Amino acid sequence: MFVSSYRVTKFALQNFWRNFWLSLITLSMLLLTLFTINLLLVLNVVTDRAIALVEDRVELSVYFYDSTQETTLSSAVAYLRGLSQVRDVEIISADEAYQQFIQRHTDDAQIMASLQELGENPFGPTLVIKADQVGDFEMIIDALDNPQFRDSIREKDFSDYQSIVERIQSITDRIQVFVIILALVFLFIACLIVFNTVRIGIFIHRDEIAIMRLVGANNWFIKAPFLLEMVLVSFIAVGITIAMIYPALILIEPQVDVYFGSQSAGLFEYFTQNGLLIFGGEFLALVIITFVSTGMAMKKYLKV
Repeated sequence: MFVSSYRVTKFALQNFWRNFWLSLITLSMLLLTLFTINLLLVLNVVTDRAIALVEDRVELSVYFYDSTQETTLSSAVAYLRGLSQVRDVEIISADEAYQQFIQRHTDDAQIMASLQELGENPFGPTLVIKADQVGDFEMIIDALDNPQFRDSIREKDFSDYQSIVERIQSITDRIQVFVIILALVFLFIACLIVFNTVRIGIFIHRDEIAIMRLVGANNWFIKAPFLLEMVLVSFIAVGITIAMIYPALILIEPQVDVYFGSQSAGLFEYFTQNGLLIFGGEFLALVIITFVSTGMAMKKYLKV
């Protein structure tokens, strides 16, 4: 068994080097396929992170009249915090709202002059509400129509972040479709190259195969080198991909993080945590696909 395995491995390596340029082309196409697949994963991670960041910043500001009683405000806060869709409620007092307004418009002389003419704080307390999901705000706005405090509410301000999320998702979906089509094209070309590589290998080794038959070699021993060669090519392709993807992520991530402010896109962390699953799955998929192409070529040209 050991001798047979050694010989199969030896023949597989010989096939690889004898058809080096075809093997190199096959390897290149598999690399391009893996590159597009991992690009799709990077895109998904960045998109999910961007949407999560946008949703985290979505908030609903509820402005109360300055005459609102403390008990009414407390009742509204307790009611909102009791809703499962509400993640957090921040209370901004009238004085805090006044100071924030001054800080925002300190360079606007006209607004500051108008504020001084009033001679008093025109602001009432404000509630800043954050929801678990963007879609929950519609329900929260409806819930604010509670008769206990609806008459004390002067205004509700909700920026429509839903359209931003939908726009990000729409752009990402179009890019994903393009990347998937590109990956399928590369994969199809790789399968054709594998098919022809095996066909040429069978032609080159036709004398050796004939001798193997004469000395009683079984079908497995004749077919195994071609299958093992494709496993070797798939392994090299995944290995090169791993060697390239992590340095690339180290270079790319700081550029992507610029758009996320103080937070990180988490690309390197994602591939580190899921590397075994990602690259193990890609290797297994390549082996299966190349085995199918190799099997079809052997069935057509290798009569054993």
